[in-house]
Amino acid sequence: MRKWFLAMICFLPMALMAQLLPSIGLSALPADAEAICNPIPYTGDYDTTGYAVGDTVPDFTLYTVAGNPVTLSTVLQGGMPVLLVSASYTCPVFRGKIPVLNAVDSIYQGQLKVYVMYTLEAHPDIDLSPYSGTVWTTSANQQAGILHRQPTTYGERKAIIDSMTQAMYLRPEVLVDGPCNPWWTHYGPAPNNATLIAPDGTVYAKHDWFQRSPLNIYCAIDSLLNTNSGQCVTLGNAGVFDFALDGDSMEHRSPGDVLAIHGTLTNTSATDNVVLDMAKLNVNVPSGWTTALCADICYPTTTTQTQIILPPNAIQTFTFYFYTDLIPASGDVLVGFRNNPFPNNREQQRFYGSTLLAGTIAADAQAAFSVYPQPATRIFTLRAADSFSSIIISDQAGRRVFEQQLPQVFRAFEGWRETILDQAGRRVFQQQFPQGLREVQLDTHLAAGLYYLQLDNGALGRQVLLIGE
Repeated sequence: MRKWFLAMICFLPMALMAQLLPSIGLSALPADAEAICNPIPYTGDYDTTGYAVGDTVPDFTLYTVAGNPVTLSTVLQGGMPVLLVSASYTCPVFRGKIPVLNAVDSIYQGQLKVYVMYTLEAHPDIDLSPYSGTVWTTSANQQAGILHRQPTTYGERKAIIDSMTQAMYLRPEVLVDGPCNPWWTHYGPAPNNATLIAPDGTVYAKHDWFQRSPLNIYCAIDSLLNTNSGQCVTLGNAGVFDFALDGDSMEHRSPGDVLAIHGTLTNTSATDNVVLDMAKLNVNVPSGWTTALCADICYPTTTTQTQIILPPNAIQTFTFYFYTDLIPASGDVLVGFRNNPFPNNREQQRFYGSTLLAGTIAADAQAAFSVYPQPATRIFTLRAADSFSSIIISDQAGRRVFEQQLPQVFRAFEGWRETILDQAGRRVFQQQFPQGLREVQLDTHLAAGLYYLQLDNGALGRQVLLIGE
């Protein structure tokens, strides 16, 4: 009797020993034409969703793109832990973490099962994002040409996965969430979270973002497996950072568009992290607009300050977003970057957005004249393809703040230079004409801000003029 009892124990399935919660699906492979359920957008914290450390997770059966079933309880019977990472092709953060995913799958091969859980598109083109309830395509997707709409059928979801795996090498197996998104709903609505499950079916580690400092997935896996991958490294925080704009500090588009301005954060240290504070220091935007910081992740519009860690030699893209309404307007936000342990290492940058005159700016900018540099530091240069005789500068409300009529003799004289002084002897206007009137350098003493400049009462078009601080 004793031998029979021991034999029964030996043959007990490990899934039963794990006692997973009831399965969340699926009972059969969905048809390609089966409709995708539209979820209520989730805009809360990702670390409070899904299952916490110590929780027992529910079982599930999901399918690969090829239609092969994968059941969590069956995988856990093999005695290896399981790492589940949520993903979508339109999530730039996920795409940036694919090299780490591949490395994890390779380093722990035979010790850990890694699955990419393909869920709702985080940043679909045209359609609403499930993480904001607004159209949030992201400039990274626009630049990369990754413009997929939110799938309406299970087959469309699989088709996007095919596009992703053709464009990017991905070692871990991809599982397709069901038509009504059961995995996304139960394991936490988040674009790129990670759940590390021990063989007994309990959560060993839960990260709201996969491999986002200071959380390190290698440390969690090493601890669970009682091994040393060599990737769980603790670094000092004595690094130094730089910030630089990738182009202009201003973006102008049509009302209702999302305006994006790009920069780069660089840790110039080869051995230490930078603990970097980012904050919106001064927000001056219309009431119908919102703004967002986007660095290691894209933060909600309600986030006014946050902290990130830049690893040694890291080059981190930064994007500032203006979400505009349908009323033509403009705004600006001052953003501060500060090295937390070394506050003297800091940068400030003002970002400008405008939807005023958006319908005419593009055509005018191509044909008539240019203004450079943008933003100008008070002094700027006009370069026109033809002669002109007057300069008008207006503020954002359309009021003329500067006007200069150039005499006829100026239009023929080459090399002329004129300086105008006010009653106190201060220079208020300066112009020079190295090529007749086709190139003019101006010093108007305008305050920092956004202006509109036209030549010859608009005959040569209009241009945006940005005066920096």
